[in-house]
Amino acid sequence: MNVASNIILPTAYDKLRTDVEQKTSFTLDKCELNIFETHKRVENVRLTFDGFAITSMLRGKKVLKERGRNQFKNYLPGESYILRPDSEMIIDFPEANPASPTQCTALVIENSYLHRQLDYINEMYPREKELGNHWNLNFDTLWLQNDESIAFLSNKLLKLFSGNDPLKDVLVDLKLKELMLSILRLQNLSSIYEANTKSVNERFRAVVEYIRRNITSSINPVELSKMACMSKSVFYRAFTNEFGVPPTKLVLIEKIRHAKAMLVLEHMQIKEVCFSLGFSDPNYFSRAFKKIEGISPGEYLRQVKAGGSIS
Repeated sequence: MNVASNIILPTAYDKLRTDVEQKTSFTLDKCELNIFETHKRVENVRLTFDGFAITSMLRGKKVLKERGRNQFKNYLPGESYILRPDSEMIIDFPEANPASPTQCTALVIENSYLHRQLDYINEMYPREKELGNHWNLNFDTLWLQNDESIAFLSNKLLKLFSGNDPLKDVLVDLKLKELMLSILRLQNLSSIYEANTKSVNERFRAVVEYIRRNITSSINPVELSKMACMSKSVFYRAFTNEFGVPPTKLVLIEKIRHAKAMLVLEHMQIKEVCFSLGFSDPNYFSRAFKKIEGISPGEYLRQVKAGGSIS
């Protein structure tokens, strides 16, 4: 899913303190929100935060890696990256310039405060008993493709941090709990596709594998619940609680994921893809594609042909 946060208007060039980095910070008792702008191409910028950090790209492109990891990765709008406490990032800004600066945010949370948030989530929203473990951050799943929930909450937090509400601390605390739960769910959803992870219930993994194998067929939610050995209502609730999306939404997400491959790799026409995936109305297919990806199938193809970076 290609869901980006709102873009912040860049700082006027004549007001910059430095053309390499412009940093604006909003600090509360247990957390801090930083907004970074870079207006000049630069390499090997090192960045470390004292606490747990959630970084999100708003504009432009970075190339980064964490110390101790060998592979560099493009970091693009609509993506977030979880940074371990005291971990060092090495960052290149290959495209930053005054006309098109790179922008990102970094939400830094004190470790003790982070653990209190996780304790609260485990107490108030416990995972299904048969999953056998608590909500916990998975530092093997550091990259997140923002969903609608994370994008909405990130924008809300940005407004709260930069605003003047006298109850700012209380409101930020509430939204941080929501954000942490959304991240935990999105990590669980990402883990489904990792062959070696043990954090996902095998029943749910089998359901997702069935969806992917039968993506061009009509998929009945009742059959999915039977596969999970649950009643339809229990399955729907447990699946949504675990991953943040109902099984019917995941079917749609997987269909759109497959549609992108069919458009680009198999060079199929949009209508062909629509009917091949079981959609009866090309207009509905286009609306569903745009809701998941943020752009229409036609726009997606144009960006691919233009050499744009598409996930």
